[in-house]
Amino acid sequence: MKADRLLEEIKSKIDIVEFISDYVNLKKTGQNYKALCPFHSEKTPSFMVSQSKQIFHCFGCGIGGDVVSFLMKHENLSFGEALRHIANKAGIKVTDFTVSKDFYEKRDKILLVNKEAMNFFVKTLNGSETASVYLKKRGIHEESIQRFCIGYAPDERDGLCKYLKKTGFSDSLIKDAGLALSDERGYRDVFRKRIIFPIFNYQNDVIAFGGRVMDNSLPKYLNTPETEVFKKGEALFALNLAKEEIRKKGYAIIVEGYLDAIVCHQYGFKNTVAPLGTALTSSHSEQKHQLSTDSHLQRLNKQHLQWLKPLTGKVVIVFDSDEAGVAAAKRSLAILSECDFRIKISLLPKGEDPDSFLRKNGEQQFNKLLSSALSIIEFLQTTSRGDRIDTVKDALGIIAATTDLILAEELLSELADRLRIHESVLRSELKKIKKKTGPHKLEGLKIDKTIKSREEYLLLSAIIASPEKADDILSRLDIEDLRENTIKSLFKKIKALVSKCNLSSLLDAADDSERVIITALSLKPGFDLEHIDRNIDDCLHTLLQKKFEEKVRHAEESGDIALLNLLLKEKRSLMKRVIP
Repeated sequence: MKADRLLEEIKSKIDIVEFISDYVNLKKTGQNYKALCPFHSEKTPSFMVSQSKQIFHCFGCGIGGDVVSFLMKHENLSFGEALRHIANKAGIKVTDFTVSKDFYEKRDKILLVNKEAMNFFVKTLNGSETASVYLKKRGIHEESIQRFCIGYAPDERDGLCKYLKKTGFSDSLIKDAGLALSDERGYRDVFRKRIIFPIFNYQNDVIAFGGRVMDNSLPKYLNTPETEVFKKGEALFALNLAKEEIRKKGYAIIVEGYLDAIVCHQYGFKNTVAPLGTALTSSHSEQKHQLSTDSHLQRLNKQHLQWLKPLTGKVVIVFDSDEAGVAAAKRSLAILSECDFRIKISLLPKGEDPDSFLRKNGEQQFNKLLSSALSIIEFLQTTSRGDRIDTVKDALGIIAATTDLILAEELLSELADRLRIHESVLRSELKKIKKKTGPHKLEGLKIDKTIKSREEYLLLSAIIASPEKADDILSRLDIEDLRENTIKSLFKKIKALVSKCNLSSLLDAADDSERVIITALSLKPGFDLEHIDRNIDDCLHTLLQKKFEEKVRHAEESGDIALLNLLLKEKRSLMKRVIP
């Protein structure tokens, strides 16, 4: 199937509103739907989705497109990967679609071998009394074992490798999936004598595994190395199970480890997720050095948070109250604030983690702990080991990173109140910090700041709104005269499409910067569609006037009277063509 035919079929079967609703909380406004943009932080919704046109556009950051480009941007997928996923969702077979084959073929094979590996680990757990007893001692219920597909890697050199090869997978694919290593004796399993936690992506595909020892040996945790389907800095454990509950409760709980997240879910806190820890490296000595007792939350980054932002703007992070936990919390605050999350911090009693606390104290006490969570300023003030000035500097650094101005104001006001420092002094210090760090920049194109010729945009808008007007406009317009390079490129593509020009085909032919303009003008044409013909005539007339005014100016500057007279005659002739 050719790419254009596949796109056409996908768009006929997938409703963009239903699709995006899985990621963003859309609310109907008139004919369109609105939401807070999942691609940048904002307080007032500027992200719009048109059901009739099957497009989206954010008027805050300028990102726009169709259902495929939304998935590409939201989940950092290639065109082929996004197309493959949406086609599967629409029930369309794409085995003969060669354009995206290189993108998804290996990825699909790795997902398949991961799924079979998970089945192996689950079966092995059922046959291991030692692993079952360990999980029971840790308070993990049978229901949680099944829900999280927990398994066990046997203490064998190549138990998994042998099983997967019998199932039909090659050694090289098993290695590419991060499940095997090779040495002088051949291929051997990466995971041995460990409880196995499958790691799922947003769509419930098994993308990796985490393995935990059942004793005190190191490394305590082991993750699959990065592969075509797994980037540790972009995955959140349990998000596939937590996403609906996060939407429902309006906030996410972030904990450190797999067992912490599982036990939280088990006790009813199903809006809990955990960032992934350090990845397995190829060198055993390097692996041993990296994989020790590093806190998972030290690894929290923007890629982790991109999955949470469409679901909620509020998080409660739950840390151990020891020195390592407090240090991890402080490192996490800056990145959370930069992404404009409203943050609360719950510090557990010394020696406790969410897993042990819940098993000892139960759901009600954990609820109390969450209810009494500290604000950023309270946390910094409570845990500061330095003097008052150190606390202020730490807090101002976080405020400076906060792009949400309302949130930044709230934090500054709280800092002034709690530390009894005049707000004007804090503002002066904050300005100094911001000068050093520089301004924040938003992604995307803001059309209103790039316009050189409004008429060019309006003519393009007319064609987007009424594709049948394209022939008439193109017959009366010289594309080479257009001043906006992006608009000129789009008009050339419209001309190449000829009778096939419509919103869908134009979006398919456009690049990212062009797609932004198309979706923006489609949702906000800039003129009254009831008088589209008059607007077209006015724009063409204005463009022609500008063209001749420029030529006349040059002729006057050169003193060429003959050229001036010729231009005036030409102008009268062309005006008759533009306005019949």
